[in-house]
Amino acid sequence: MIEIFLLEQFVAFAKSGTLSRAAMDLHISQPALSRSMKKIEDEFGVSLFNREKSKITLNDTGKIAAQYAEKVLEADREMLEKTIAFERSRRTIILGSCAFLPANELIPIIQEHFCKMAITAEVASDDKLISGLKKRLYHLVILHRLPTDSDIYCREFIDEQLAITLPSNHFLAAKETISFHDLDGISILAHGGSGFWLEICKEHLSNTKLLVQDNMDTLSEIVDASSLPVFNSNRAVRPRDMTAGRVTIPLSDASAHITYYLACLNSEKGRYSTIFNAISANNFKKDTK
Repeated sequence: MIEIFLLEQFVAFAKSGTLSRAAMDLHISQPALSRSMKKIEDEFGVSLFNREKSKITLNDTGKIAAQYAEKVLEADREMLEKTIAFERSRRTIILGSCAFLPANELIPIIQEHFCKMAITAEVASDDKLISGLKKRLYHLVILHRLPTDSDIYCREFIDEQLAITLPSNHFLAAKETISFHDLDGISILAHGGSGFWLEICKEHLSNTKLLVQDNMDTLSEIVDASSLPVFNSNRAVRPRDMTAGRVTIPLSDASAHITYYLACLNSEKGRYSTIFNAISANNFKKDTK
């Protein structure tokens, strides 16, 4: 049986066209790659290469072999993904979310209805979450855009309105609402776990310096010790964000208001029906599918 690493190197050579480029892509030496190509040719027992004085290329047989090698590698990846996903599903509910806040809102509900299961959560883009859900790498996902895939069942979960917390003596502090345009050009603190919110802010604030902190405790310390504005939201705001010389003001832009959607595969809708019923019972919104 041909070892997987040899097939990976063979496919890399087929895609790059030269030993030197393939070796660079694989981070190995060219002589080592040459030996691998000789070994895989010996494993097949047929000629796979045209050999010239200073280079080798795939012959027609080699091209066919490379096509099948790529299929074997894809099957190997799928085997690993599905086996791992199955094992994880027996003991753990894996939640993917486009931001930390809605995940933190949902986890207690999952714990209530699946008390014997461990729960893990991670933040990723909507595209990665949908892809992972379809590959069964996630069991539930929270998205900030309504999914259109017919294999996915979803309901509206919660809304969130982006806001900014400012010192009460800040020149913007007297406003009832603030726009991205008002904030462009000033330095603002932000939490790295905000997920897609950071991308929205970067898109609208080309002249603003976003001071991103991944650790929430560190962010809170900086906020308490400085007069810098910090991004907030109607769901993340704390009592001290409205006192102690600070004001929290919502952003008026349409893109600063987000609806989150909870989703699973249609085939898993029955398994997680108690979760979807619970978010409805908590006065969340009706079915979107």
